[in-house]
Amino acid sequence: MRARFETEQQIVDRYRRMADASRRMLDAARQDDWDRVCVVENECAQLVAELSRIGDLAPLDPALRQQKIDLLKRVLADDAEIRQLGQPWLKKLDALLRSPATAARLGRAYGAGSLQG
Repeated sequence: MRARFETEQQIVDRYRRMADASRRMLDAARQDDWDRVCVVENECAQLVAELSRIGDLAPLDPALRQQKIDLLKRVLADDAEIRQLGQPWLKKLDALLRSPATAARLGRAYGAGSLQG
């Protein structure tokens, strides 16, 4: 039983680290630093991989279970705001990629057939 509790603590620790990373991603997105968002996103991916290795148990301890729920809610809220902040940037990128001048430059650089879906 002690081993399970330690595993549950490790899981909640990973969620805490993920919540901290998601907050750093949100801060970077608010500053329009999308390169930094990508760097921190990689940290989150590593934490998810660690969770996969550990096994994501639902904590039996009520306090740990509530911590995990609160951390998940925080990550999801941060993610939603990051997506909202990224929408204008994604629209600009889409418009840029669809412009005839960009298509011509990409065609010259990569070959005319590379732009066809």
